[in-house]
Amino acid sequence: MGKKTKASKDMASGGLLLFIYQKRVPLIVITAAALIVSVIVSLLITPRYRSTVTLYPASFTTMSRSLLGPSAVRGDLMDFGEESDAERLLQILQSEAIRDRIIYRYNLMEHYGIKQSSRFPKTELIRKFRNNVRSRKTQFMAVEIEVLDTDPVKAAAMANDIAIYADSVLNSMLTERSILAVEVLEEEYGRRLEAKEILEDSLKIIRDLGVIQYESQAEVLNEAYANAILSHDDESIKLFEGKLRLLSTYGGTYLSLRNDINYLSGRIHTLKSAYDEALINLERQMTYTFIVDKATESEKKAYPMRSLIVIVSTVAAFIFALFFLLLANALRRQLTVSA
Repeated sequence: MGKKTKASKDMASGGLLLFIYQKRVPLIVITAAALIVSVIVSLLITPRYRSTVTLYPASFTTMSRSLLGPSAVRGDLMDFGEESDAERLLQILQSEAIRDRIIYRYNLMEHYGIKQSSRFPKTELIRKFRNNVRSRKTQFMAVEIEVLDTDPVKAAAMANDIAIYADSVLNSMLTERSILAVEVLEEEYGRRLEAKEILEDSLKIIRDLGVIQYESQAEVLNEAYANAILSHDDESIKLFEGKLRLLSTYGGTYLSLRNDINYLSGRIHTLKSAYDEALINLERQMTYTFIVDKATESEKKAYPMRSLIVIVSTVAAFIFALFFLLLANALRRQLTVSA
């Protein structure tokens, strides 16, 4: 059985080779035509050059937290980022903010040959930009920016600018939040400080009346009053009763004001610390990327691979030609048998 199968395969292959030999002229003509056309087309394709930037994300932390934060959460300015930081950086690199900056800086509408009068110029521009500019995460948690362009100098410059703009966009986002934080904290700090001053003025009035230190005064006066009663000193009794009456009248208010002032002092201290941190974040910018390899001008084109285009096109043309010749031959035989 095995020998028969092998013999059938040999006969089939022999028949195919015989068919190819019989149809060698059209096959050669079609294959040669495909070869010539593919060579011409590959020569007409504008070459593009590739430039890449490799960078590592830094740990995403603020300047204030790195320098002033608690030791348990304090970050190191030189720490490499984790996977989440790499994903965040990728989102920034693919953001509209960076894309629009690059398009404007390098006038890509004109560079890509897109006419403003076309039906969807912006859509076409974005499509070409995405085809030529890519960023991806490597297996070592680095981020690679790749730019393809017909001009090798421009490709390298665009790749390097995109890496720089990533820091710029991140710092711009943090600056907006820091401005808001500074404004809110400044307003809240002033409001609490004003409230504390009002309470301190009220407490001063009570102290001017004689309630200076409620707890110690109450203890001393109660002891003195008790001694005056024991000694039947009516004059001292009246004096201490008046002072105790004063403490009784204003003591509760004194304690309430003092407690409110102490609470506000703690809140003001917390707000001042938060304000100082927000001010540092506003005035000092950080770098969130470590550039490992800057983009350089490529001396060798990355696209098109002319030899690959010619080989694939020629082989494909031969296979399709053979397929259609076999199909045509089979149909002709079928028609002959039917007739």
